[in-house]
Amino acid sequence: MKPRTPPRSAIAPFGRSRPSRLVALVAFVLAIGVGDAGADSPAAIAPAETRMQESFSHFAQDWIAKARQFEARERQKPSIRPGGQTPLVTYRGVGEKYTIELRPTGRLKSPYVGLLRYAELLYRCVDATTRDCRVASSTPVTEIFRLQDGRWGY
Repeated sequence: MKPRTPPRSAIAPFGRSRPSRLVALVAFVLAIGVGDAGADSPAAIAPAETRMQESFSHFAQDWIAKARQFEARERQKPSIRPGGQTPLVTYRGVGEKYTIELRPTGRLKSPYVGLLRYAELLYRCVDATTRDCRVASSTPVTEIFRLQDGRWGY
């Protein structure tokens, strides 16, 4: 029986077969350390954390937008309680500024928590028309959300 010759497509120039070139390339890559970019290396963590930061930033923007929609509804139907000479007309809102912070948890099920900080404002109005209102108090709020199954939630 005659020995089989590999097909021409499997033979690289200079008579070396492609698998041995691949082995040499893998050995070279491992030797220079490119293969060391494991899951815990800064090179691997940075893109993931950047994606999570962007994800939480979008989530926080949406959350604040919903809070502002709630504020608009509150302003249309404020809380009216009996007061001294005039009724006490109030509604709640969200301050203009907010900050976010992302923290790794070290847990696979919930790898990150996001902190959303803002001021909750209590507006006091002259009357139920809510045209003339002033901030009566400001309360700092920190909301904590966790990333679980790729989604942000309480």
